[in-house]
Amino acid sequence: MEPVLVIAYVLPIVFLAVFIGRTGNKFVMYLVWGFIAAIPAVFLEIHLSGAISSIANPGITLSPVIEEFFKALPVMIPALIGIRSKDRDILVYALASGIGFSLIENWVFVSTIPSSVTTGVTAEVIAGVFLGVLARSFSTSLMHACTCGIIGYGIVLIRNFDRAALPVLLFGFYTIAVTVHATYNLYADFGGDAGQIFDLILPLPLFLLLLIGYHVDIPSVFRKSITA
Repeated sequence: MEPVLVIAYVLPIVFLAVFIGRTGNKFVMYLVWGFIAAIPAVFLEIHLSGAISSIANPGITLSPVIEEFFKALPVMIPALIGIRSKDRDILVYALASGIGFSLIENWVFVSTIPSSVTTGVTAEVIAGVFLGVLARSFSTSLMHACTCGIIGYGIVLIRNFDRAALPVLLFGFYTIAVTVHATYNLYADFGGDAGQIFDLILPLPLFLLLLIGYHVDIPSVFRKSITA
């Protein structure tokens, strides 16, 4: 499974770099933060899942709340304390943090696949397993990037509001990210084949919308419309 693991790591980074068009030192820092954020997130999920598993599915109710919080911390904290960055940088940093987090999750997913799955079977079966892993890794990576990107772009949209309103507005975008993440997990766990297809498609329009927000200064467009 080593080649699949390498591709699962590299593909999301390449995809993001190609469409965003650039990377840099801070991009790498936020990517590394995504790696680090996976540690407390996994720790909390392991210890809290048992407490709620009897009344709710942790993957739908718990994981999205914890993971989106830790992924977005390095973009939420500067916004709340008044540190400003360029609009495009905020979105790129958020996407990078989400991608970094997903790489650890991909590693965990691939490492749990028993070697017996690809031992003593036909080439067609092995190819099917590889393609399944790649599809899952790609869609999950893009989902994690987009949900964190939603929070990042939310910061771009709201940071010129009254500072007293920022926490509430930011919580609103965090809630949207959690809802998208929970919906993805819901279809992954209970949607069957149709759910797998849904999850493969869902991140693409999200990323397209964020990409438009990256290249088009939407807040300035609305400001011009209001003053016209």
